[in-house]
This record gives sequence, C-alpha cells and structure tokens, in this order.
Amino acid sequence: MDSNLIHIIVNNIVPLISIIGVAIAWLFDRKKRREEIARLKVENQTAEADALMKMRSVYNVFVSDVKVQMLEQKTQISELKKEITELKAENKKLIEIIKLLEIQIKI
Repeated sequence: MDSNLIHIIVNNIVPLISIIGVAIAWLFDRKKRREEIARLKVENQTAEADALMKMRSVYNVFVSDVKVQMLEQKTQISELKKEITELKAENKKLIEIIKLLEIQIKI
C-alpha cells in the first residue's frame, strides 16, 4: 500500500506541485492586493487632506477679500450718510431763504 501511495504521488507530482504553487501564489497575491489597497487608501486620504487644505486657503483669502470690501463699503456708506445730512441741512437753509425772498417779493 505504501508503494501504491508513493507511485500515485510520483505519477502526479507535477499537478501536486502546481496546485501547491498556485495556492502559495494566491496567498501572496492576496496579501499584496491588501497592501496595495491600504497604500491607495493612504494616498487617497492624503489627497483629500491636501484638497481640504487648499480649499481652506482659498476660502481664507476669499473671506479676507470680502472683509476688505465690506470695510470699504461701510466707509463709503458712512461718507454718503454724512453728505446726505449736509445736503439736507443746506436744502433746509435754501428753503428758508426762498421763503424769505417770497415774503419780500409780496411786500
């Protein structure tokens, strides 16, 4: 019986070695794929972090520009309000002068 088993093994050594080789290759390839997936995940996370940092930088520049524009507009609005107040006062004086002139013309 032992010689029968040896004979079967010897006659089928190539397929047995092939099966064992394929199993080992499959295990190593599986490990390699897992490592590749892990590496790609890290690269993806790094790319996402870089993109977020760039977006934040652009956003900060945008906010800074908007603040400057807002301050300029506030200054402009304040100056316009002052000018309106001055013009109202001047208009009021002119209306009084016109009323006085109308009274003088009637007399």
